[in-house]
Amino acid sequence: MNVVIHIGPPKTGTSAIQKWLNENREFLNENGLFYPEHSLDINGVSSGNLFSLYTPINNDLVLDGNKLQLLKNSHTASGARTLLLSSEFFFNCVEELAEVFPQAIFIGYLRFPLDVAESSYNQGVKRHNEVRAFGLPSLPEAHQLNTLDSVISVVGKQRFILRPYHDKCFVGGNLVEDFLSQINVAPKNIDSMKINTSYTLEGLEFKRWFNQLPLDTLQGDMDTFLQGQQEGIIDYSFIPPITFEKLRNEFTSQLRSFCHRYEVNEAETFIEHCKSIEQKPKLPQFISNETFEIMLRRFLREPKVLKKVLYLYESEWKYQSVEKSPERLSIVEACLPRAQKVLSKIRALLGRAGA
Repeated sequence: MNVVIHIGPPKTGTSAIQKWLNENREFLNENGLFYPEHSLDINGVSSGNLFSLYTPINNDLVLDGNKLQLLKNSHTASGARTLLLSSEFFFNCVEELAEVFPQAIFIGYLRFPLDVAESSYNQGVKRHNEVRAFGLPSLPEAHQLNTLDSVISVVGKQRFILRPYHDKCFVGGNLVEDFLSQINVAPKNIDSMKINTSYTLEGLEFKRWFNQLPLDTLQGDMDTFLQGQQEGIIDYSFIPPITFEKLRNEFTSQLRSFCHRYEVNEAETFIEHCKSIEQKPKLPQFISNETFEIMLRRFLREPKVLKKVLYLYESEWKYQSVEKSPERLSIVEACLPRAQKVLSKIRALLGRAGA
């Protein structure tokens, strides 16, 4: 059984690859690859094939034997030579998957650790309710490289295809085309649309403040809104320049050592680009209350958002103790329509819910 498993890792364009694979399953099958279908959210983001193999049990993900057998049966029924799987969650399950699929080949991308640090923080604010300001540990480590180093030593480097995550190293200058080249598929229907785009600085700080509050179903609405808000500061860094230079040199050294041990494709080109990377402008992690209010008023114009905000404000937010910029709760209240008709409907709903 031929198996290829794309493991990400996180922050290496996994969503873009998965979106293309999911939308071109028939084309892949014609080329001898079976890629199990999975859902995508409104922004084209997904967990890939995670739930084709794993089941959540007691706040953990457990390899499901029944799902595994169903997956194998589906692959056989497809008539394809190769089973292709993709999920960045597989990055932390390589040893287990290597036992389940003894012939599997793992594809992973290497991103410069300094880029990963800032991008991961942005993702923490977007998806994981991070409220803390950006910070680095006193002894930053290249966690992705260390994890790969560990699993490769157990599984064997002959089972890995490692590619640089850098547009100057991609085949055809495009991540999806680069990935397809590793599975011997000619590119088709490839566009340059970005998936899971980073927030502007204003968007990041807007969301970081709201992470103090329960967002419930508003979470997706806010993410969609902020990914679409590209007016503002796009290029920024929170790392002090002296620290940035020190980390760039240290991480370049670690990357060079890793690439030489595991014969990474395009290693020298990749290292040279990382060594010369320039820091984006260092800016304070802050937006004014005026900017916050402007963004809030825009957000409240989004379809269905106003009712959700009204409900959350009346039921929970106005009773919350907010540590960071508590005055912004008053701004939220002031931006909500004062029409008693609307508010009375919300209060009536709450009254029925409590009855």
